[in-house]
Amino acid sequence: MGDDDPEIRGVRRLRWRWLYGQPLKWWAQALRVHFISASLIPVVLGTVVARREVPISGWRLLLVLVGVFCYHGGANLINDLYDAEADRLNRQPSLFNGGSRVLPNNLVSVAQMKKVAVLCYMLGTGCACILVLTGGGLLVFLFAVAGFVCGFFYSAPPLRLAATGFGELSVGLAFGPFLVIGTAAALTGRFLPTALFVSLPVGVLITAVILINELPDFDCDQQVGKRTLVVRLGRERSIRLLAFLLVLASCLLGMIFIRLGAAPYWAGSFLILPFLLWLWSQRRGGLKQASRSVLASAGMILLHLASGILLIITVVKRGS
Repeated sequence: MGDDDPEIRGVRRLRWRWLYGQPLKWWAQALRVHFISASLIPVVLGTVVARREVPISGWRLLLVLVGVFCYHGGANLINDLYDAEADRLNRQPSLFNGGSRVLPNNLVSVAQMKKVAVLCYMLGTGCACILVLTGGGLLVFLFAVAGFVCGFFYSAPPLRLAATGFGELSVGLAFGPFLVIGTAAALTGRFLPTALFVSLPVGVLITAVILINELPDFDCDQQVGKRTLVVRLGRERSIRLLAFLLVLASCLLGMIFIRLGAAPYWAGSFLILPFLLWLWSQRRGGLKQASRSVLASAGMILLHLASGILLIITVVKRGS
């Protein structure tokens, strides 16, 4: 039997998939690449705002993207490491909550995850340093530090922001104003007020994403003493807060469309209304059923994505 034998080739393909394909799949799961829109939307939004002021440097944009994705991935790995106990107790995990599940399922080791987390933060910090030293200046440095603090200390002691009731706010700031303004500053070298203005609904909606993803984690977070905002408020009041955040995001979107001279897009702010009404109807049940909590999480992520795309289109057309 030679190397061209179909059986041998089949065995080799299976071996390759096991040695390389499966680990890649596990690390994609650990890094939670399905949440990439949380950082991609604000980066693209900051880029189109910057494009109205100066031509965009491709290599600077690449550094921003790599740096942001590395920080985002590193924060997700740190979250898995410090939430390991809560994730093991979670009886209602899904694509949107309960961590990546790679540690409870023994797909990667704690030591491996620590090494990859360090690598992510090293790469992200390297990209930030290059941007700072090649024209980004102090503003980019400050936003890079703020992003690191919000991501790393969301889960890690001594701050452990997620357990203090301020974790949701820190994520809203990091994936809203910090990322949009920081991206625009990295590409232009200065602060752009428009970047702050358009970042507000993005920050509000990503805060709502985090809040709604905490609802199915209520019991296990309470057991391990992780006092998230949902644990502190309870299910019903958390859903009331979510409704308020959606109303606030809708109002901010309407204001932005009008302020940017894109009044016809104002109707886009009402995209939130059907989901808001459905969510309000679920307040007394607290979204305890797994199917409804998954539907709610998916709906909130889609709202964040759709609103972000609408904002990007508005800024592009306004600047053209």
